[in-house]
Amino acid sequence: ERKREKIKRKERYSRKYLSDIIEEEKPEFKSNNLILAPVGSGKSHLIENMLIPDDYDKKIIYLTSNTALKDSVCPNDNKIRKAFADKGVSLGFFTSGNKKKIGNVPYSVHVMTYSEFGERIHHPNEEVVKNVGIIFCDEIHSLPKYFEYDNSYKLGMALNWLLKRHENIKIFYFTATEDSITSLEKRKPGYFDNVTVFNYLNHPQIKKYVANSTHYITHITQLREHLRAKRESFDYYGYKALAFTRLISEQKKIEEIAKEEGFKPIALWSVNNDEFKMSEEQLNIRKTILNTGLIPEPYNLLIINGAMQEGWNLYDDKVTLAILDTVDITEQVQALGRIRKDIDLVIKRTKDESLTIKNIEVPESYLNRQLTASDKNDLCEELNIINERGTYKRWTSVKIDLKKLGYKIEDKTIRIDGKQVRVSTIIAPKDN
Repeated sequence: ERKREKIKRKERYSRKYLSDIIEEEKPEFKSNNLILAPVGSGKSHLIENMLIPDDYDKKIIYLTSNTALKDSVCPNDNKIRKAFADKGVSLGFFTSGNKKKIGNVPYSVHVMTYSEFGERIHHPNEEVVKNVGIIFCDEIHSLPKYFEYDNSYKLGMALNWLLKRHENIKIFYFTATEDSITSLEKRKPGYFDNVTVFNYLNHPQIKKYVANSTHYITHITQLREHLRAKRESFDYYGYKALAFTRLISEQKKIEEIAKEEGFKPIALWSVNNDEFKMSEEQLNIRKTILNTGLIPEPYNLLIINGAMQEGWNLYDDKVTLAILDTVDITEQVQALGRIRKDIDLVIKRTKDESLTIKNIEVPESYLNRQLTASDKNDLCEELNIINERGTYKRWTSVKIDLKKLGYKIEDKTIRIDGKQVRVSTIIAPKDN
């Protein structure tokens, strides 16, 4: 075991950043380039230190999926911009609201959201791309996804313009997941005809953040047993967790379960939600997390939804657990990508119930004896197997799952108190 861990550490330290791989392999970038790379592979370093030439003197546009991501790349506060520039980060970056550029570079980088770009690119008003030579499209998977949600003409304009080829303009698109891109291509064949794909997601040498273990659930109520198992280590070591789910109602469910199991959760959602306005405490915690990347005391479980899926980073070393209450791969990747390090455990929601039954183990007290209907009901409750509808699986379904795991089940009818009773005997697999 120790030898395996040593090999794992050696492999991890020998991994290369995306910029190192590109420098070695020297791919030939075209006019429109989609770069697929995992979270943690060094995309920002690649952009500023390789894709922008040292002597570049034209304008550059950097597009983001939302204002939070825009602010993280180019903060409105000039003191923070100066601190970034002192570290060689976001040099020459500016926004429409704050045009001050910091850093001794010959180029300028206009940072804006896809929505702003779509509004400003609307024909014939294309002044925004005058003298522009490079456009970076961050989290490009969000553009077709958000457009699909609300059919915004601004996002539609941005999407159509950015996927075309433009003379003297090189466009780079970045994402850690290709699902929404693939979905758009299926719906509208030919949309990506101008785009050359450079896929580093599964490159054998690339650096990325990983989870040491993954467990699956089919319904959020199954989270309870996982939290119960983690409670002691969280209290003793001060560990923390991040949870993602789509709806505020689901956030509140997770919050309720966590409180009942002794955790200290805090749920955050959009500041623009008029129906569910966040409290002063929630707003203060949100500000602290966005500014520091840390979950503040006394909280040890941060619960977010789509409003905080992108555009900020969680640097808290105490975070060891991620809970992803979604089956959408893009949402899983992006939410998990907020945690900027390897973690111990990820709990993912899945529609594939076969993934959840792998952890089933029948207690010895139920093995090798004749179980009545009442016994089997007790076993089902003790196993706590919940289906996608959120209801407990009964014996008929549990029996099928156990057989898949190698358990042998013998059914027969016997007499108890003079009555015919059907009983089942469960025999464990030989390797158990």
